[in-house]
Amino acid sequence: MILDLLPFQYLHSISLEQLLKEEKLFYQTLHSYWQEHNYLTMKWWVLVTLSILSPFVWFIFVDKKRITEITAFGMFFGIIAIFLDSIGSNAMIWTYPVRLTPYLYPQMYPYDVGIIIIPFMMVYQRTGKKFIKFFFSTGLLALLIAFVAETTMERFDMYMEITWKNIYSFPIYWIIGLFCWSILKLFKKIERKHNKL
Repeated sequence: MILDLLPFQYLHSISLEQLLKEEKLFYQTLHSYWQEHNYLTMKWWVLVTLSILSPFVWFIFVDKKRITEITAFGMFFGIIAIFLDSIGSNAMIWTYPVRLTPYLYPQMYPYDVGIIIIPFMMVYQRTGKKFIKFFFSTGLLALLIAFVAETTMERFDMYMEITWKNIYSFPIYWIIGLFCWSILKLFKKIERKHNKL
């Protein structure tokens, strides 16, 4: 009886067919919006350029002797950042008025890779061997991304906060960087231990 009063009870009354019908309508609307307001615009070309150039620039500057380690750090960071971006944009905490494609989630994948993940990989490459240097460098990068990159994307109408504030992003980026550094150090310690066997 108490369960009948809970809000999720309404969700059980929707059939899968109804849900699929609503999703189809959503994607048709999104596709129309994308074609009319995104595709082949200057902002869309910025995303295309960011998507293509950022991995090439990273490959040029990455330390090839440590490429596996640096890539592993980036993968850990990327999985967390893209996961959180998907939650935030799908929960309508923020949105991206300009999308590379209407079918890519998170919607701002080029931004996640080119502006967030690759710069954090470069910071790890330069300072990741010493925790104190990495701690402060990551904090500075988190500050720049939260208050410069996000603000710039807002000014160009490529990112829009709905209930989110830039100040929330700053500690999250910093914590993700430190968390990924800790995971990588733990994995390297486990690897060294097993290499001695």
